[in-house]
Amino acid sequence: MDENPPPPRTCCSATLKQVLCGFIVSAGMVQAGLVTGWPAVLPDLQNDTSAAFNVTDDDVKWIVSCTSIVGMATNLLAGSMMEWVGPRLLLSLLLMPASGFWLLQCFAPNLPIFYMGRLGGGFVASVFTTLTNPLMAELVEPHLRGMLSCLPELVVSSGVLVVYVLSYVLPWQVVTGLCALPFLPLFCLSLVIPESPFWLVRKGKLVEAENALQKLRDPRKNVARDELPSIRTSIMSHPQTTVMDQIKQLRVDYHAKPVILLVAIFILRELGGQLAVFSYTVYLFQKAGVEIEVFTCTVLVGIVRLLATATSSILVDKLGRRPFLFGTFLVCGIAQTTGGAFLLADIPGTDWVPLVAVLIFVLAYGLGVGPIPWILLGELIPTPVRSIGASICTFSFCASQFFVGVLFPELMATLGVGGSFLVFSGANFLTSIFTFVFLPESRGRSLHQLQEVFSTRTSRRPLINVASNEASEEVNDSS
Repeated sequence: MDENPPPPRTCCSATLKQVLCGFIVSAGMVQAGLVTGWPAVLPDLQNDTSAAFNVTDDDVKWIVSCTSIVGMATNLLAGSMMEWVGPRLLLSLLLMPASGFWLLQCFAPNLPIFYMGRLGGGFVASVFTTLTNPLMAELVEPHLRGMLSCLPELVVSSGVLVVYVLSYVLPWQVVTGLCALPFLPLFCLSLVIPESPFWLVRKGKLVEAENALQKLRDPRKNVARDELPSIRTSIMSHPQTTVMDQIKQLRVDYHAKPVILLVAIFILRELGGQLAVFSYTVYLFQKAGVEIEVFTCTVLVGIVRLLATATSSILVDKLGRRPFLFGTFLVCGIAQTTGGAFLLADIPGTDWVPLVAVLIFVLAYGLGVGPIPWILLGELIPTPVRSIGASICTFSFCASQFFVGVLFPELMATLGVGGSFLVFSGANFLTSIFTFVFLPESRGRSLHQLQEVFSTRTSRRPLINVASNEASEEVNDSS
């Protein structure tokens, strides 16, 4: 008999609890995926003579873009809602209305009612987009954060693919109705997730915060001694309980810098044309004259994005955020330049090149461009401004997405698909350079450590030096 039995596998139990929690928190982002991919049914809706209303080409532009309009307004309020209600409770409260908005679209008797459903769905998706990654970062430990923070984008990719496939085989109204199904079970599962311990500390609920941490951590770990003090320190050093307090904290240089950095990344990312590829997929392939059946190409795009995002969740903690994001933005730019050039040249026998270029773009997007900015949203925004900072970043994301969604049809009509790709490629090349120069590495750091990256002590150095120094510090820590 073994005299020294192995210790109980409580660490694995804690990991499993945090992974399950991450899956449940991320699952709400299926709404964002469904909203993004749903325009794939619009050609079928336009051709449906039995529909209760007609959809013109001009309507298509606004149906695609209206979710970004409501997103801009929503994201300015999302930080206040998170601070007032609590991010986990807000997640639960909005899951059920999500189903109602899809059913409103499905059974709309006229176009205005249809728009109400679309706008409501966009509202829910925007709130989830704002709260998911910050909530995830505040619930899980640093060594799991990279992998689990990729889950929201993986869920979004799954939602996009599901709509693409369903729109290929089912009428638009059935597809819209099926989009309402996931949210009742998700509501029930969300009730078992503890509230954010950071939010609980901000509200002075220290016992509840300790209990929330203990539910997700190794039972052998004394969270009151090991983790709760660092949370209290990061918050009490800049005490704030209201949104106005957070706005005041944004005047502090090292609180504003990471927010400005992420705003720039989100705006440049959207100017790189991801909305055009994923929401106008069917129309894009039709205009490009790809010989393969258009919906087959669309489903292929969804599959590649899903597989790439799943791969990203494995690699992002091994390769680091900064090099991964720089490399994938660069590949997106190269793919768009190649596809655009071949479309403009119109060389016989090369119709397959634009399709391959789009798939390479989607691959690079799924690996880094898509998920990593959302990971950074949860990691880099300092605790004293986390809610309002996340709102500002997602507002900039929605505003730039609306800009691209409205202008892309006109851009495509003026420059063609090839010319549009060349314009988008310029934005991706610019973003790759911006990322390389200014983005610090965040892999393996606790939220308290990341808050120090932009502090007065480090903010006097260029961010590129901060990035390299953080990497060397990490090596020293591991030694």
